[in-house]
Amino acid sequence: MKELKELKEVTQNYFSNYNVPDVINQESVIMFILESPHTQEMKNGYPVAGSSGVEMTKNIYGKQFKEPFGKLVSQKEEYQEQYQNLNKFSILNVAPAPMQKGGLQEYDLSAGDERVVAILEKLRTNYKSKSHQKEGWNQVKKIVVANFKERLVEALNELPDNQYLVPCGKLAESYLDLVKDDLELIQKQQIIEGVPHPSFNQWSYDDAIADLIEKIKTFNIE
Repeated sequence: MKELKELKEVTQNYFSNYNVPDVINQESVIMFILESPHTQEMKNGYPVAGSSGVEMTKNIYGKQFKEPFGKLVSQKEEYQEQYQNLNKFSILNVAPAPMQKGGLQEYDLSAGDERVVAILEKLRTNYKSKSHQKEGWNQVKKIVVANFKERLVEALNELPDNQYLVPCGKLAESYLDLVKDDLELIQKQQIIEGVPHPSFNQWSYDDAIADLIEKIKTFNIE
């Protein structure tokens, strides 16, 4: 029990120390749910700051646009003349800190941080399992789910016009499945399923993106 209590504290400290804030816009209609920060997100301080963010922007606004989606949505005042309706989007990560050690190469990790991120890497690849043989994994997953749910509920409480939740990728979809039946607040949202994670050009050839883009077009984005 003592070891699990210590692991809980270390995990919570890890989330606090390497936190990348979600981007929540008050006029949001669509909330994208992604997995976790990585190298570019840690460097820039907002979600989908790298190539995945560029992939999102290209598919939503047009292939000629190259700025990462997280940059645009988090700095909407600066970009709103060029990109319509940035205020209609919010971005939330399942985990507020990296689930891969590769995202923290610039940091000198403590032994506790190393342990937590090693477990997070296992949870990331075993996202389909609701429980695990190792109690440490279960403890960390419990914290991830509780943290995710808390941030999601807090965000939705602030967003009276939000209609859609878009989990991007299998991990985001599986974690949303774990919490979506808990509260009426989440149940009121329409979940657009089957959207892949925007890494490795996956958005460019996936049929589910067509449905998503049709929804977005109702905001008059051209």
